[in-house]
Amino acid sequence: MIRAISASPLIDRAAFAAANAKGARIVVDPARGLVQARGFQTLYEVPRDLQTALRLDLLDLHKAELDKAKLDGGGGVLFDHSAVEWMADWMRWHWAAVSTRAWDAALAKAEALVKRYDASLHLESGPKRGYDGYNWLDVPNAEQTEALMRFLYGRFGVTPTIAKG
Repeated sequence: MIRAISASPLIDRAAFAAANAKGARIVVDPARGLVQARGFQTLYEVPRDLQTALRLDLLDLHKAELDKAKLDGGGGVLFDHSAVEWMADWMRWHWAAVSTRAWDAALAKAEALVKRYDASLHLESGPKRGYDGYNWLDVPNAEQTEALMRFLYGRFGVTPTIAKG
């Protein structure tokens, strides 16, 4: 079984993932590592063209993990992140930097990934994420990202299971 968690940037999902893994391998969001491997602290300070490439790389990494998950068997996989929240963040911060055709291609790629989840878990509450030098913890931003995630569920034809942490 493949499950993926989406949550506002304000919510710490680590404890929820650990408590709900039920034998599944937990896959941690690779975004921070990918960005820092390129010498940046956060995705938002990365130059536009490189940021687009990094965001597309995240989708490719996610596909590779989904391919691997199908081979895992056993307890399945629980992603502590999802392509839904990545695309919502992209829409919130970087959408205008991408051509219409490139956006449509990225959105189609993300939709195909999301449809591979056996369950989409939307964590609508939980412990507040502490400042870690990477995540943007602004309340209005989080509210906008949350609204965009809900829009994307509809766009992708996915009904998430609402969860509370």
